[in-house]
Amino acid sequence: MGPYIKYTKNLILQVENESKAKEVLDLYLRNRYVFEQFEPTRPFGFYTIDYHYSMLYREYNAFLRGNFIRYYIYRPSNMSRIIGSINFNIHMDSVEPYAEIGYKIDQLYQNQGLCYEACLACLQVIKNDYGIHKVNARIHPDNKSSIALATKLGFKPLYVEPQSANVMGKYVDLIRYSLTISDIQ
Repeated sequence: MGPYIKYTKNLILQVENESKAKEVLDLYLRNRYVFEQFEPTRPFGFYTIDYHYSMLYREYNAFLRGNFIRYYIYRPSNMSRIIGSINFNIHMDSVEPYAEIGYKIDQLYQNQGLCYEACLACLQVIKNDYGIHKVNARIHPDNKSSIALATKLGFKPLYVEPQSANVMGKYVDLIRYSLTISDIQ
């Protein structure tokens, strides 16, 4: 299991439980249009406190079991406002353990290098605390910011997954990217 909290030069990354449901919902409401363009269609009730309370409870327990981790991103000057998240689905049961990454950052903090900084710190956790050296990402081909970030982190495109996600009610192709993190310092 990785650490509950991680500090970087400009950020605090923290695993949260259901007590932060209101703050997580606020992140999604502030960025609804931006996030929905590239992420799977939201289930019924997604934009409710009850949904996020339940999700945070499940995610925290998955963190304790060691098969999922989500760090919420904060600026040290404002620990009451979540500005993004980095998550990993951890697959230790395969022949070659690997993780799948997802990330998002509030539109007000995009293009400032903060998501890159958070991803680097989280990749260190995956490498050092979980012993994983391969990380995959599935990215919408129109999400230029996400592709740029993945490329900057060293991810390489592998292949297109045809019609693999329902985004805004329509099935779309995603591109699978992969990173070997054994050489991250």
